[in-house]
Amino acid sequence: MNSMPAEPLDQSPPIDLPPVEAPSAGFIVQLFVIPAVIVVVVIVVWLLFGKLAGGERDAMSYVETIKSPSANWRAAFELTSLIQNDPKLSRDPKLLGELAALLDHDLNLKTDETLLQYLTLTLGMFQTLEAQSGVGDKVDVIAVLCRALEDTRPASVQIAAGMSLAKQAARLEGTLEDPRPIKALAATRSSDSPEVRKVAAYALGFFGGPEATAALKAVMEDGDRDVRYNAALALGRRDEIVALGNFRELLSDKSLELLYKETPEDERKSKVENLELEALNSLSAAAAKGHYALLTALRPEVEALTRSGLVTVRSRAQEVLKSLPESR
Repeated sequence: MNSMPAEPLDQSPPIDLPPVEAPSAGFIVQLFVIPAVIVVVVIVVWLLFGKLAGGERDAMSYVETIKSPSANWRAAFELTSLIQNDPKLSRDPKLLGELAALLDHDLNLKTDETLLQYLTLTLGMFQTLEAQSGVGDKVDVIAVLCRALEDTRPASVQIAAGMSLAKQAARLEGTLEDPRPIKALAATRSSDSPEVRKVAAYALGFFGGPEATAALKAVMEDGDRDVRYNAALALGRRDEIVALGNFRELLSDKSLELLYKETPEDERKSKVENLELEALNSLSAAAAKGHYALLTALRPEVEALTRSGLVTVRSRAQEVLKSLPESR
């Protein structure tokens, strides 16, 4: 058996290797320092979010911070975010009681306006109105929010109180018929701030009962169009024919385009679309309860929107018309 001849060994001289040099400072920074910094940043972010998700103990530490003489709005803002993202905290009666009592106390003092604003907003993040103090006494959250709505408060605090009442009433789906917040919201009709009146009208829409309906009807006399629109949308869900005139504006491309003629085109289209959709949704909500008076009166306007250049509006208008009984 013949074997293959072995290949001759390479006798050529070895290729010179590059000289070995010490690594430069830039190379060390790229290789070690920058990754280390990234790792540190990741750890810090992880620890921060861990603290925000840390539960009741961290929440109460925020309360203590807000109580301190050096308190600022950032602690209240962070606590608001914490409660909003933690179902357990949002149902904690002791935490709610502590915050409501703290707001009630601070409303009597010359407390930082922004701190009061965020503290007031925090009360709307809870999924309960059951509140108790640290010693077990019941705390009336609604009464505190009504105090925050008084005309002696800064507008930002009044707006925050209106939003918190709206959230609590919306959560209870119209079953919160407490006359106190309805009266407090209705009293803002005399406010010089259109924003306060607008939020109050919005909040009233989530309260049930004849008192809330009467308050909304009174708002229809407001000189600010946006305030009236908020009241009209709420009355539309109740199928109140008094809102007919405002709905004709809300369902008219021409009226809304004229209203926002000074607004940049993209923003104007967005506003028109949102208002028309809100109006259609309001009529749909009434129809879902078997009430069609307002929708029947507005049938021509809704039919016109089935030819809208806005796809979302056109589609929604078609759906709303289908909710009308054939006899109408």
